[in-house]
Amino acid sequence: MYALYEEAGSRRLGMGSASPELRAHLDPNAPHYLFPDPADYYWPNEDRPWWECRVLLRMVDGEPITGSLTVLPETFTALPSTVSGIRQRRLALTARMLERDYYLWWRDHEKDCSPQRCGYPAEPTA
Repeated sequence: MYALYEEAGSRRLGMGSASPELRAHLDPNAPHYLFPDPADYYWPNEDRPWWECRVLLRMVDGEPITGSLTVLPETFTALPSTVSGIRQRRLALTARMLERDYYLWWRDHEKDCSPQRCGYPAEPTA
């Protein structure tokens, strides 16, 4: 999942970008899910050749969060499908119903977070 965030950031697709904090806080042992979920005005066209997707992520503290991420169609179609159709629909419904996104999760987590506690590299000081 983190590689998809890196691609979105490096290609400046508009939604989602990678950071050391995100990498440190995604649960490395949990499955993370991605599915196309564009708003009506965001369907791909010649001016916008990417897909707006929804993500369902599990953070290191076990909390599920949702968010949006832009993904190129060829990147998305290259991903393996490991979930049955009914499970896909349930996961999509869960992601759409979640109100907690990365911003809200980070707002609550940040006060207790540090490079020593969560393991991400410290910001260089000027």
